[in-house]
Amino acid sequence: MDRKGIGILMVAFALMLGWPALVNRLYPPSERSKTATNAIPRSPSSNSLVGVQTGSTSSIPATTIQSVPSSTAPPVQVLSATAGQTLVLENTQVRATFTSLGGGLRRVDLKEYPAVIARGKGQGAQASTDVMLNDPAFSPAFVHVGLPGLGGDQEFELIQRDGAVIAQKDLPEGLRVVKEYRLASNYVFQVTIRHENRGSQPVALPSGEMVMGTASTADRQETGDWLGAYWYNGTAAEHVDMTWFANRFMGCIPGVPRTEYVAGASNVAWAAVHNRFFTMIAIPDRPADRVVVRDFALPKPTPADRDADGRLNPEPRAYQASLVLAGGTVAPGQSLEQRFSFYAGPKEYFTLSRMRLGLEAVMDFAGFTGFFAKALLLSLNGLHQFIPSYGWAIVVLTILIKALFWPLTAISTRSMKRMQAIQPELQAIREKFKNDPAKVQEKTMECMKRHKVNPAAGCLPMLIQFPVFIGFFFMLRTAIELRGASFLWVANLAEPDTLFTIPNMGWVPFLGVAGVGLPFNLLPLLMGATSLWMSSLTPPSPQMDPVQQKMMKYMPVFFVAFLYNYSSGLTLYWTVQNLLSVLQTKITRMNDEKTSEKGSPPGPLARKKT
Repeated sequence: MDRKGIGILMVAFALMLGWPALVNRLYPPSERSKTATNAIPRSPSSNSLVGVQTGSTSSIPATTIQSVPSSTAPPVQVLSATAGQTLVLENTQVRATFTSLGGGLRRVDLKEYPAVIARGKGQGAQASTDVMLNDPAFSPAFVHVGLPGLGGDQEFELIQRDGAVIAQKDLPEGLRVVKEYRLASNYVFQVTIRHENRGSQPVALPSGEMVMGTASTADRQETGDWLGAYWYNGTAAEHVDMTWFANRFMGCIPGVPRTEYVAGASNVAWAAVHNRFFTMIAIPDRPADRVVVRDFALPKPTPADRDADGRLNPEPRAYQASLVLAGGTVAPGQSLEQRFSFYAGPKEYFTLSRMRLGLEAVMDFAGFTGFFAKALLLSLNGLHQFIPSYGWAIVVLTILIKALFWPLTAISTRSMKRMQAIQPELQAIREKFKNDPAKVQEKTMECMKRHKVNPAAGCLPMLIQFPVFIGFFFMLRTAIELRGASFLWVANLAEPDTLFTIPNMGWVPFLGVAGVGLPFNLLPLLMGATSLWMSSLTPPSPQMDPVQQKMMKYMPVFFVAFLYNYSSGLTLYWTVQNLLSVLQTKITRMNDEKTSEKGSPPGPLARKKT
């Protein structure tokens, strides 16, 4: 691959990184309807609910609990923090708040994770509040939609007993609904929902929809790019995010926004909603019929809020997920149970993978590059067991990766040098046979063969290392381990390393923050400087035209513009990688010069002795 091909590859990669931000700037998400459409039909089902019904089923005709018409949508008002009676379960990791409204899980506070990580030098983490899941939300978790008397506006009796919170409510026809919540370990809850028939007639329950949680950004400055929902069919996970809801043609041409996603065919093993670093996952004992994900608009920041902080997301959104569960018949004196495991915590690979339910799919480590992202994350965490700082662990991991690819890079460097050395001879061939392209190709191959130059040797190492770099990119930008981790002057490796902000320069494209100014991020600048240094050590080949030369020369500036506000952990990796490449180039040249002084050509040419 020549420098033109490499340049095209780099431009394509840069566009891939910056395309979402560019599209969102040119075509902001349209204001969606605040009511969901295409509601799930809730027809009665003869399938039993999750769990076992005790006793025999009576032959008396069943009284049916009528479902709400399909046009009814979940409530669209954000839940009040003070409405209803509340009870709390907590351990060292979480504080779970349950509400009498709907008898559901109102909110989960993660004690080990502060809600806001300061951006300035030496400020560390602001630990005044914890990360809150399912807040803001439109409904508590484990609240039924479409069954009368069970919605989020219905009052349940709350009881705390034997380390559990119990919510219960009596309905007509002698039916009692009991919800029991127990807090386990590793951010997991055990939930049991029981329908008890205390009457004299069988009661038929229709298929119904149960809310399992709402995800919004943990930081008001984050955009909706990080939000999404997953569901798992037992073998593979499917993902829905802002791109699907925006419904843009080819990713950029505005279309009619979608508000509701429906999937599954009695094979929903679990479903999850997530933001950048945290997730909520509901795992029923038996697969649910379907999963429903709805996109809702959250209250926008006020003009005063935007004036105070121009980084605030002007169009905050939230994704609410529900499970559609089969109905059943409850005989007199009997009960039907549904059991769930519920995870509400960080997207931490080791914690999720140990559950052996495929939950680690929410890490988005699928596909070819996902393999490298997972391997790099495991390696980073392995190094962190011996190196307390994640910043230094990134440095050491980069050195190890560079050492692994050192021989290939050395071959590439020598190949590029040889290719440059034979350019005059190749140019003479092109001039001599300019009217005979076939002869030019033949003589060119003969020349390369005579000088032991392999044209593929220059690009092969880059192609081999490219998936590793992409894996590093996807791993570092969402690694919960980097959230709040400091390194030298960097307060948070998951965010840009802003040292200070230059006021009145928020207009600068891609770099500035409207209403705030131009943040001074040192690591991306160091990354750009080391990239320019590296490119100066590999001058363009003689046949490259001036336009290509300028493109290659200013390519580092292009990357700085797109990565300026990305994770500082990523720019730290790239900066160290550049410095190591500079070091290797200089060492390779020194060794080649020493070999030349002894009268032998470097590398493979040294073996051409008779």
